[in-house]
Amino acid sequence: MIRKPQQKPLAVFIAAQCLALTLGSQTAHAQDEDFAPSKAAPKTQSRLMEEVVVTAQKRTENVQDVPISLQAFSAEKLDALGITDQIELQRITPGLNVTEQVSYTITFLRGVGTDASIAADPSVATYIDGIYYPFSSNLAQNFGAVDRIEVLKGPQGTLFGRNATGGAIAIYTKNPEFDGFWGEALAEQSSFNTTQGRLHLNIPLGETVAISASALYTESDGFYEGKHDNASRDLHGDRAWGYRLKFRAQPTENLDINLAMSHLEMYLGAGTISYNNEPSDFVGSQVFGIEPQTGYYGEIDAEVLNETNPNEVIYGSMEYLAPWFTVKLLGSDQRMDTKGIRDLDGSPQPIAILNTPDQYIDAQSAELQILSNGEWGPDWMEWILGAFYFQAEQGFGEVDFQLLGLDLTQGTISGIQLPAALVNLLNTATMNNLPSGAFDLTGLVGTESRAAFAQATFNLTDWLDLTLGGRYQEEERFIVSSTVGLDTGNGRIEVADQSNSATDSNGNPYPAHDIQKDFTPKVSLQMRPFDDDTMIYLSWQKAIKAATYNTVAITEEPDYVAPEELTAYELGIKTNFFDGLIQLNAAIFDYSVKNLQTYYLSTFAGGIISFQNAGAAKIQGAEFDVVMPILPQWFDNLVLLGGAAYLDAVYEDFDNAYGYAEDGSFQNGDANYTGNRVIRTPELTGNLSLSKTWDFWGGPFEVAFDAYYSDEFYFEASNREASHQEAYWLLGSRVSYLYEDWDLRVTAGVRNLTDERYFTGFFASDWGTQATLSAPKSYSLQMLWNF
Repeated sequence: MIRKPQQKPLAVFIAAQCLALTLGSQTAHAQDEDFAPSKAAPKTQSRLMEEVVVTAQKRTENVQDVPISLQAFSAEKLDALGITDQIELQRITPGLNVTEQVSYTITFLRGVGTDASIAADPSVATYIDGIYYPFSSNLAQNFGAVDRIEVLKGPQGTLFGRNATGGAIAIYTKNPEFDGFWGEALAEQSSFNTTQGRLHLNIPLGETVAISASALYTESDGFYEGKHDNASRDLHGDRAWGYRLKFRAQPTENLDINLAMSHLEMYLGAGTISYNNEPSDFVGSQVFGIEPQTGYYGEIDAEVLNETNPNEVIYGSMEYLAPWFTVKLLGSDQRMDTKGIRDLDGSPQPIAILNTPDQYIDAQSAELQILSNGEWGPDWMEWILGAFYFQAEQGFGEVDFQLLGLDLTQGTISGIQLPAALVNLLNTATMNNLPSGAFDLTGLVGTESRAAFAQATFNLTDWLDLTLGGRYQEEERFIVSSTVGLDTGNGRIEVADQSNSATDSNGNPYPAHDIQKDFTPKVSLQMRPFDDDTMIYLSWQKAIKAATYNTVAITEEPDYVAPEELTAYELGIKTNFFDGLIQLNAAIFDYSVKNLQTYYLSTFAGGIISFQNAGAAKIQGAEFDVVMPILPQWFDNLVLLGGAAYLDAVYEDFDNAYGYAEDGSFQNGDANYTGNRVIRTPELTGNLSLSKTWDFWGGPFEVAFDAYYSDEFYFEASNREASHQEAYWLLGSRVSYLYEDWDLRVTAGVRNLTDERYFTGFFASDWGTQATLSAPKSYSLQMLWNF
């Protein structure tokens, strides 16, 4: 909206003067309308002080003008903060909790999230270049050549749609440009024999056509050590490589066409390891004699791995600036194939091995947006209309579940070789159709979703705006395949086909095909009662996360998991002082969640994460983030970036729950977790980055220090001690020098300075718990060259 400048009232003027004195600024020349900084801007400005433009409401806006709680980071700011992947975002984003388990990126934002697998959808939606990514696997990858990242907090049901109950993370990669050839090359060497490389090239093919190419490669020995395959071989390392190709054309001044393709391959060996650190009391320790393995070294009996080959996405967009409005079209075709082997018991004993040789998601999406552009219609209203289509098939085309080392085709039971004569006799008698001892399961879910959405902002006065929005969605969710079989020497014996049956949470029959029809509204007030630099917003909105089915099961029929529904109230403020030098944002919020989708895992449910509904949960909290110079009268470019979040998140109704008791025994729908804390939700998190930049010979020299704090939390809804993560601090530091003549930056850094041990992932089974430890203290040396 175009607004007339407002004068600052006396109270705000006095507050600003007091803050200036606290900072040590000289404000003698500050005028009533605009407060100037205390001294002329230095030659080199801190990279933490960059202003970021966002598209959180599908149009280009300054981050401080968007009535949504969000944090945005440019590529330059991410580099200054030492952030290279999605897991590290939590170090700079209050209220965000990101971990990784067996290559799945698990994201919780303000207490809302999903221990997602390929068979379920994340509650915090991920978008790359405006395209919705429905899977959580392998998202914890190097960001590559990004332009910016936006973390949108709170439900985004109107504009971002399905499965954005917790929020959204929007990643924007660099688009091709027409104004010349340029490139970026990065090389990094760090601890644990880790090598990382990245290359980005921008190639103009004329005044209106350009292409770009980005490539990345990482390789690491990993920080976990040990033996696998009956303790006879060392663990394998990790590697990943990929590329992104983009084509851009502007055949007319009103038309912008972008086409892209991304390809990623990943192999995790040591990166998928976690040892049984706390065996269950009876099954794990007494029956099978599993010993705890609590450090970085251990032994297992399976050659564990997780391999993605490939994760491939073809996508594009077209934007047309018509005389009346702007039209945007977006579409994608996505395919990800993954296979893995996991030692479910996490010990050297041959007890339980999970093999998923055919794990995939095949998805297509299309979106239409029509936006006001100021050329037509009243100038007191901004609006957007849109439609969205999505279809997918996802899950497990094959799951092999090996139990107690039984393999009669090889003549072994629990690793003990049977007499050859007996094996030959049995094979002859059954015509080589002996069972291998492995269950052969399938579990695939299909989705078809259609939605229409609209949002309009009305400029009621020169200081008050009203935003109204809504999204109507029809989504079909259905079981494609759910079968149980036994592997044999000649193939597979079908035991049960459950593809046309399902039960609800109470065990009652439920159709294997479900249609949801939902409307999610939004109302927001934006006020600037003091001046144009201070916005107060108040919002109410709803969001829906799709229903799903637990389709992988051995002893029970597949069951239906109801959609997750969230209602949110939020009050926030965004304000700037001294021409934007100081930026302070804060918010308080209240969430009511119905049918919160929460995970559990049991061996006889197929060894795959399953989901259940917590009847109700309540999440209340407050947070703030700030960027400001420190004592600018005495120090140039000494900048603080920080924030904190407080969350009170509890299950208000969670009866008839599945999970593990304190002794590790499985509670099969007879537990009550009402009153427990919501999983992966620390009560308090906070971050602080302090950076100082000096003008040095040849270019700027930068020193930075980071601190991140997480309060205690639980990985399981039972809140048992085995899933308890204690509070921890994470410290790091970097020094950086930019030689401006070559545009070459060299950075040396250290992570986890105090060698803190905390969990970055958690996995529970009937045999015990497997918690993935954080990386120890590590060092890195990086060179970044822009040419």
